[in-house]
Amino acid sequence: MLKGVNYCKYYFSDDYAVATRFIHGIAQAPWINCDEYPFASSKEGAGAKDGNFSVQAVPRDDNIIHGAALDKFYADYRVVPGNQFWVKVVN
Repeated sequence: MLKGVNYCKYYFSDDYAVATRFIHGIAQAPWINCDEYPFASSKEGAGAKDGNFSVQAVPRDDNIIHGAALDKFYADYRVVPGNQFWVKVVN
């Protein structure tokens, strides 16, 4: 996931430019998170380290809500590592 965050900071540097906190010289903007697709928690996600994912800087609160919804989906449908599932995007 760190790789995705670094890409976020590169591609959305304006969002991080106003950061007032730095850890080891890296800007920390507590009001934004880096979200990735496919989900980092999935086999195909940013954690796969193959570079085949998308990133977007998003409001922290929205990312927390989405993460909780994804966790609920995994629990409700008993999705465990190795299970396959489809994501249907609706507008």
